[in-house]
This record gives sequence, C-alpha cells and structure tokens, in this order.
Amino acid sequence: MLATVGVLGTALVLGVPVAFALAAAGLSYILLAGEYPSTFAANLFGALNSTTLLSIPFFILAVEILNRSGGTSRLVRMVDAWLGHNKGGLPVVAVVATAFFSAISGSSVATAAAIGSVMIPEMVARGYDKRFAVGLVATAGGLGILIPPSIPVIVYGMVTEQSIGSLFSATLLPGLLLAATLAAVAYVIGRRSGIEPAPKQSMRERLRRTWSAGGVLFLPVLILGGIFSGQFTPTEASAVASIYALGLAVLQYRVPLRDIPQILSNSAAIAGMILLILAGATLFGYALTVERVPYRVFNFIVALQLEPWQLLGLIMIFFIACGMFLEVISVILIAMPILAPILVEMDINLVHFCVLLIINMELAVISPPIGLNLFVVSATSRVPVVEVFKGTLPFALSIVLVLLVLMYVPVAQILTSGLP
Repeated sequence: MLATVGVLGTALVLGVPVAFALAAAGLSYILLAGEYPSTFAANLFGALNSTTLLSIPFFILAVEILNRSGGTSRLVRMVDAWLGHNKGGLPVVAVVATAFFSAISGSSVATAAAIGSVMIPEMVARGYDKRFAVGLVATAGGLGILIPPSIPVIVYGMVTEQSIGSLFSATLLPGLLLAATLAAVAYVIGRRSGIEPAPKQSMRERLRRTWSAGGVLFLPVLILGGIFSGQFTPTEASAVASIYALGLAVLQYRVPLRDIPQILSNSAAIAGMILLILAGATLFGYALTVERVPYRVFNFIVALQLEPWQLLGLIMIFFIACGMFLEVISVILIAMPILAPILVEMDINLVHFCVLLIINMELAVISPPIGLNLFVVSATSRVPVVEVFKGTLPFALSIVLVLLVLMYVPVAQILTSGLP
C-alpha cells in the first residue's frame, strides 16, 4: 500500500493530471498484489456504469451552449439593469448573476470563467479595484458547486447512496444564504470605494433586457422545478436542459449550426476530464478497500471517543487540507467511502454533511496551491494568481462564517437535512 501511495504522490508532484495519477496508483496496486489485470478494466467499467453520471455531460453541454450563444452576457446585462444603478451595486450584480448561472452550470470553474469574462472588465472599467473584482468573482464562482444542479453533489450522492433530489433540496437554501452573505460583503466594500454608480435604466430598458434574458432565466426554473416537483430525475433534467438550451441558442439567439460540432467537442472534453477523474479515483479506492483502510480509520476515530461536533470540526480541517492539493470531485471520491460509515455510526446526517462538505470545498477552490478558481480567473483577467488570492480573503471569511453557522446552529442543521 505504501508503494501505491508513493506512486500517487510522485505522479502529482511531477504534474501528472489527477485522473491519470489516481489510475496509475490503482494499477500499481493491482499489479503488485498479483491480481488479474482484468480487475483494472472491471473497476473502470463499474465506475462509469451509472445512469446518474449521464447528467454530468448534459449539464456541461447546456452551459457550453449558453456561453457560445451569448446567454451569459444577456443574464449579466439584465441583472445590471435592475441593480447596477445603486452605489456599490455592480459587485452585487456580479454575485446575483453568479447565483443565477450556478443554477444552470453545476461547476465552480465554468461559473467563474463565464461570469468573470463579462463582469471583471466591466467592474474595472467603472473604477473598481482589480484585486477586488477578481477576488469577488473567484469566490462567488464557488456557488456553482453548491446551488443545484451541482456536479460534485451528484458525485457525492452516487458515492454515499443518497437521493440526489434530497441533496439538491438541502443545498439550495445554504447556497442562497451564502450568495446573500457574499453580496452583503461586496456591497459594503463597493460602497466604501466611493465609485459613482451607472445611470439608472428606464423601466422600458429594464424590461427589454429582462425579455432578452428570459430564455436563460427560465432554464433554472425548468431544471429545479422539474426535479423538486418529481417530473424529472436529475439525469432527465440534464437532458431536458441541454435540449432546451440548444433550441434557445439556435432559434432565438441565432447560433449558426456550424458552431454545434465545436460546442459538442468542448463539452465532451470537459465531461471526459471529470469522468476520467472518477474512474481513476475508483481504482485508487479499490486499493484502499482491499487493504481495509476504511476499517482501520473507522476504528482509530472511534477509539478517540469524540463528540459529533468535535468530529465535524476535525473532518472539516481535514477536507480543507485535502482541497488545497486535490480537485473537489477527487476529494469526494477518495474520502467519502472511508468517512461515510463513520458519520453514520456517529449519527451525523449524510445529507447535512454534504452541505458542509461542499461549502468547505468552496474554500478549497480559492486556496493555493491547486485552487482551480484562482487559476481560471487569473487566466481570464490576466491578473497574477497571488493577487487573485489576496482579493478572495474578505470573502473567504464569509464562507467560514456560513460554514460555522450551518455546522453548529440547530435550526440550520434541520434546514439542511434534506427532504423527509
């Protein structure tokens, strides 16, 4: 087992993509343990043989279509028309637009890239500090993995065998709470900057922009309404969302049909990366299971005789450390098979824990050295990663505050325990 961990660590240090590093570690264990090579193929097939996972490429396709069709820009302009005229209003526009887009994308990276490409230049052009702008977008982009339909939440549900609908219902309110908290902090900082707001738009212009973005605004209603009303499963909702987005792009936004192959290619590349990570993590998880690592960790933690609140705090620190070096989905796939039995034994609700985990991972996506949102926003804005990280610090404190409230306030725990 030490050799397997050594292979994984060496591969990550050398810069090998996480998916291949995990797969190499799992393969090394299979070979060193003298198992049949077919075990490798069987685990890969088993990892991806799930109808739930079909939702991932479809949600990614819907987002890619909206980005190519200009739907993201229409959404931002609509929110700006209603809120941008207030002093300190433009940063709030960034958060609100991010929350709307998160209800479509399911990904923090996609959300940060899409909103950042529109909002960062606009905020800088109106006089806001560039560090503030990039830090806000990088942090708010994390809403993409909390507000449904979150891809990491789908993976969590698959690993822990929890209802995706219950997980989505549990993450919706915390997502809105975190968005409101980030908007409040952004408003205070933006207002103190002393920058004059843009002129107030006429009601006619507001309605025009709302009508222009109406198709995009309806998409979250279609996805979440369909899931929560029981009309769609998450997988069916993802397929409906992609078909709807395609129709919207071609029929209303006039995207040329010749652009469709490129959209499909981009979507396939992103979805393929996520599914490869899942397959690689499953191989590594197989090695952990055969070596009885979950059982050993379980016995160790039980021997500590921790109270549930102490265990939660310890696990949150553990996840922050893991998230600094691994991508969110990788952390879930490696850690949750080990931790889920422990949490059940300690009578900790797995749905409530999902909310805590995902908010914790929002800190991870803006934490060096791996924090993906830092690099995405840096590439989008051409601002050094260090400056992006400094800009996130005031907002990171907001995430910590919300996390503590949801961990230890009883009413918050009830609200994040999912559907009965």
